[in-house]
Amino acid sequence: MYKTLFTRSVVNAKTFLAPSTQTRGLASINKVILLGNVGADPQEVTFNSGKKITTFPLATSRRYKDSEGNIVEQTYWHKIRIGGQPAETVMNIVKKGCLLQVEGSLRYDTYNNKDNIDVHSTSIVADKFQVHAFPKRKDANEQSAAEEED
Repeated sequence: MYKTLFTRSVVNAKTFLAPSTQTRGLASINKVILLGNVGADPQEVTFNSGKKITTFPLATSRRYKDSEGNIVEQTYWHKIRIGGQPAETVMNIVKKGCLLQVEGSLRYDTYNNKDNIDVHSTSIVADKFQVHAFPKRKDANEQSAAEEED
């Protein structure tokens, strides 16, 4: 009985793992989906070619219990880059504090800074986004009170 099950599993695994004409074109998948809070208002960058991209930081958090049972929260910051028409939309509607879902791919870049030192950068090149919540607006009384404190 066990030999029969094992043999079937091996045959199924070989069939599953065998290269076929359907899977030869698939080399890999680079897909990132993040849901987090925008850490600063988006910034637009224009290149010499006239191409524009929008960048902004996105914070995601992870909560867990440490060995002593205390709840610990770790925040991770991600550099988001988005181009084309979605970049213009981001500039118009996304602000610091928005709860935003971003879909895209992970990108690693290396460049020389002004001191001729190699700098490594990791970013998410987004192709889709969705705003889940806008930051709460201060009413006129709260805003004037905050300005008086400054």
